[in-house]
Amino acid sequence: MGCFVFELATGELLFDPKSSKSYSRDEDHLAQMIELLGRIPKTFASNGKFSSEYFNRKGELKKIHNLKYWALKDVLAEKYELGTVDADAFAAFLETMLRFQPSKRITASEVLNHPWLNTP
Repeated sequence: MGCFVFELATGELLFDPKSSKSYSRDEDHLAQMIELLGRIPKTFASNGKFSSEYFNRKGELKKIHNLKYWALKDVLAEKYELGTVDADAFAAFLETMLRFQPSKRITASEVLNHPWLNTP
């Protein structure tokens, strides 16, 4: 849901992965997520059906290295020119929907009651 809300607000995709000779589209997607949202929790990265295909034992991507973290609030402020207060508030709202672990994301009803949607 967070990707959809981002796209509605900016007119652009939050993640737009591409494949290359050295990595797959899925690996690029994971890399883009890590750059924006931070490290994937090691326990989460290591417990998936295809974890060993993408991650090493440390929970790092096998084929893509030297990732550069760019916080969502900074992306919104720098690339989309939102003011600091608006960027911080919108990023906080989006991040509740973009958590790596589905059990830690807010529900649809919680989204509807989130302060960001209910602030004049």
